[in-house]
Amino acid sequence: MRTSAAFALPVLLLAGGCGGAQPAARPEDTMLRQNARAAGLAFSLNRPEQAITRYQQALERARASDDAVAMGDYGYDLVVVQLAANRPKEALASARMTRAELARRNAVSFPALDLAEATALYRLADKAGSDRLAERVEAGSDAAAASRASFLRGLIADDTDNAVGLDEALARLVHPRSADEQGDASELVARQDLRRGSFKAAIGEAEHSADVRRGLLDYRGMARALSVAAVAEYRAGDRPAAAELYLRAGQSAAVQGDTVSARTWLRRVTELGSDPALLEAARVALTSVEKSSASE
Repeated sequence: MRTSAAFALPVLLLAGGCGGAQPAARPEDTMLRQNARAAGLAFSLNRPEQAITRYQQALERARASDDAVAMGDYGYDLVVVQLAANRPKEALASARMTRAELARRNAVSFPALDLAEATALYRLADKAGSDRLAERVEAGSDAAAASRASFLRGLIADDTDNAVGLDEALARLVHPRSADEQGDASELVARQDLRRGSFKAAIGEAEHSADVRRGLLDYRGMARALSVAAVAEYRAGDRPAAAELYLRAGQSAAVQGDTVSARTWLRRVTELGSDPALLEAARVALTSVEKSSASE
């Protein structure tokens, strides 16, 4: 999440005056702080629905105080947890609401919020809108956000059969610094290798990306990388290996509540697999997905 004043220690302000006045502590909004801490704890414990409720409460408290900084911080945090809960429509609405609230207070949006909005647009299949916003973030001064924007643009390019766009996105990630960037670069290289027919190389890069993301607890990215490895195995002619990778990706997506991806990948298991145990595992996971969808 965005590093912000919302998570800083309480600040002590010196009261002006004479005669040796004692320093006075700035009053703290206890209700806002409690909601923010509870939200952060819920998110860390993989309870995004609870985190959403608490961030909404913190955001309401920020409105009560007309605090633009807090509204930007908690508005962004709300978008992040809504994306984690696979609620991209709500995340998009929250991102735009936060931007509007900032504008009313003569404050501007920030790259992390814009990138979160671009991610919501991507998940809602508005790839043109997502790419326009990601391009703006990419051209900004926030290096970390720009890097993730390049990765998002690479995904969009690959999805839309824009090989040149994929190459350009990868060129901007040619020297990855953080683990996040390493995982991103490996996935884009795998997608590039697939387009070039280098299936074995693609498998290795995709599995490396999955390993990096597993270490970062980025399970959504991990599952997507596994699905790329599955495609590579299939095109290399190894249907059983492809089915196993699709099962792993689908099971992870199902547990995360990503029902669209889970259905797609688990159905590929039933199309490619022949091992009875593998097929049964896919059936169980698919049943779980359907039950979860019916209860929403």
